[in-house]
Amino acid sequence: MRRRRTYLPQRQRRKEIFVKKRGILFFLAAALSIQLTAGCAAADAGGVETLSAGTVQAKSGNNAADAQNGKSVVKDPDAYENMEILALTESGEPEVYRCSSGEMLEETIAALQKRDDISIVQPNYVYESQGLNVNDELAGEQWALYNDGSFYIEEEKNIYPVYDDPFGAPAAPGEWKNDESGGPGWQDPQLIGFMVEVERQKADAGIDINISDAWARYGTGSRDVVVAMLDTGIDYSHPDLRDAIWSNSGEIPGNGADDDGNGYVDDVNGWNFYDNNNQVFTGSDDSHGTHGAGTIVASGNNGTGIAGIVPQGRVKIMPVKILGGDQGGGSTASLIRAIRYAETNGAVICNLSLTTTVEDHALYQAMASSKMLFVVAAGNGDETSGMGVNTDETPFYPAAFDLDNIISVANLNFSGYLNSSSNFGSTTVDIAAPGTYILSTTPGSSYGYMTGTSMAAPMVTGTAALIYSCFDGISVSDVKEILLSSARPLDSLQGLVSTGGMLDAGAALAFDLSGLSGQSFSNAGYAPENGSAPYIETKFTTKMDSGYLIVRVVDVDGDLETLVYQEGNLSSEEFQSGAVGKAFTVNTSDLATFRVDHAGTYTFYARDRKGNETVRTVRITEESEGPGA
Repeated sequence: MRRRRTYLPQRQRRKEIFVKKRGILFFLAAALSIQLTAGCAAADAGGVETLSAGTVQAKSGNNAADAQNGKSVVKDPDAYENMEILALTESGEPEVYRCSSGEMLEETIAALQKRDDISIVQPNYVYESQGLNVNDELAGEQWALYNDGSFYIEEEKNIYPVYDDPFGAPAAPGEWKNDESGGPGWQDPQLIGFMVEVERQKADAGIDINISDAWARYGTGSRDVVVAMLDTGIDYSHPDLRDAIWSNSGEIPGNGADDDGNGYVDDVNGWNFYDNNNQVFTGSDDSHGTHGAGTIVASGNNGTGIAGIVPQGRVKIMPVKILGGDQGGGSTASLIRAIRYAETNGAVICNLSLTTTVEDHALYQAMASSKMLFVVAAGNGDETSGMGVNTDETPFYPAAFDLDNIISVANLNFSGYLNSSSNFGSTTVDIAAPGTYILSTTPGSSYGYMTGTSMAAPMVTGTAALIYSCFDGISVSDVKEILLSSARPLDSLQGLVSTGGMLDAGAALAFDLSGLSGQSFSNAGYAPENGSAPYIETKFTTKMDSGYLIVRVVDVDGDLETLVYQEGNLSSEEFQSGAVGKAFTVNTSDLATFRVDHAGTYTFYARDRKGNETVRTVRITEESEGPGA
């Protein structure tokens, strides 16, 4: 597999389309105008007569033999939770009475029990729609939150290649050949497209994250939570997002000053580490992060768009842009600075929907030193085949880092199976979550479907935030334990993810906290007391017939002080804290490039303000391989 260090957003397929309302189930409550009398009032619906308790008794006649006449009466006042009585007449007509007090409730039950024309007296039970109890117009398209089996999508599949001339053109006499290996008669046809087959993909009922049960238990939550979205930028002006974007209270907008002294000027809503400015939204190339943010915190019950996993108010998204450009790429340097920025500014949970196939030791160190919980996309498989790979055998990072503060997430489709593009691994992938045809926010007040583990990770991130906000006093290590312990087992996931199950938000919020182990992360969540030493790596490359040595220096703690190099094989002590050697600098991507012009051995030295030192020695064996001017 080709090795790359560029971090890419884990998006397998993107369909940004404007969706129309289809199959949306709304919960409508009829508004009844009811005037309470001295007793209970009959709801004025369908021509039902409004009666006082006295009127009920006046109509009752003289009937004490209820049981003999087969009359059914629920007499227990506690059964009438909404203080409404339903009386069914012998003709089958219901009468509903709403009572203002427990005393009046009992009097009315007794009066109705005596009426000759009443066959049943019972509570007017409340039935709830099994759809999402929200009024967002596109909620019916969010199969991941509630899946009744009605969701479907029409998907195009390439089934046959189409050529300009599948038989080739005739050749002149004597110029034929039997196959592609010989003779001039063969003409290779040109591929001009594919025959397309449209298939309807339909959902299986019940494959969802059980969000209605989670919302019922969550209520209004117990504490506020900041979630960092390390991704592309986020359209913070989107109608479904603007009320849930983190705001830096220590910064005065637009005054051109670093008011809070954190090293970033006017970082009112976050920071752009890709361009090194405060523009956390730059345009349409920020659709990836905008989509993930909507899954987590899109405003529910606002009459428009979609509903996010976390109800409004408690959870804020911190936009931290680390990816950009046409391919949504980023670098280790921006990632490490972004992690440090997010944690310093109060984030406790971090969504990372990105991957690389290179084991990045500097990033590992930065994540190991952080106290945040990282929810990471497992990856979208082999670039050539588009098929998911076993990351136990072919690791994708950072999801495959052996760190306790990581949750690695696979992409579940609406039929309860992993999407064919999703990575998997019984050791390196923890849980599956919906990530196929996920409808969420996109730039410009729009919405679109996207597919990939990048869409699955925010499902887990949103649920993690819901748990942390709901249960005051638990730690992020507790959040991970709850999420994985409450996963819903699926036969289709056995052996593919470590839990063998999918995300279940309802079960997570019903978790018995007394069963928590109380263990903190064993190999992550704390930084060395004296900080971490800088990290140095080197790479040789050629360009236009010249050789170059690229030196990368990453300091996780952000306190790099001295960089020098010297010809020869030197120890850190021989550099005398940087007094010996020739100084050099690195750019904003933590890179320095040296033109190679002569052979030799060279040692590079880095030291931070706490005195942590690192050396790396490079041996140049050819005349054209040494650092030059």
